[in-house]
Amino acid sequence: MFDTLNIPSLGRLEIVETYVYYDQPVLFACKDAAGYLYLAVAADENDQYETWLYARVSSERLNRIRSGAIDLHDAFTDTEDGCLFQVKFPYASSTVSQIESVKANQLSEDMLPIPGECLNLETEVLPMLGRTETIRKNNPVNPTHH
Repeated sequence: MFDTLNIPSLGRLEIVETYVYYDQPVLFACKDAAGYLYLAVAADENDQYETWLYARVSSERLNRIRSGAIDLHDAFTDTEDGCLFQVKFPYASSTVSQIESVKANQLSEDMLPIPGECLNLETEVLPMLGRTETIRKNNPVNPTHH
């Protein structure tokens, strides 16, 4: 079996949370040695290899994904930095994993989670703020009074 947590270019990853498990984690959050977070999903398989997608996420975005504010499809198609990593893990132990940075529009829809599919974990997230005028009205600041 291949190691979905040891990826050339990304290094050794550690699972932070597992969201879906089917014989192995198939949707999970992980982090690298530098503390960067990734959302990973098993995307495709054939008789030669399994394909996984890894989207780098900030902790704020991961919290929004966990809470269901961002659906799983958008988590991979609308990434913060505009791209994600596609990793092909070959079944033959003599073959090396392949990693490439891809744009979401280069992927077929059947590799991605279904639109509208969300996690629904209790997560502390800040509310989305509207306009700055609303903030000022709700939180008046008067620099002349201390």
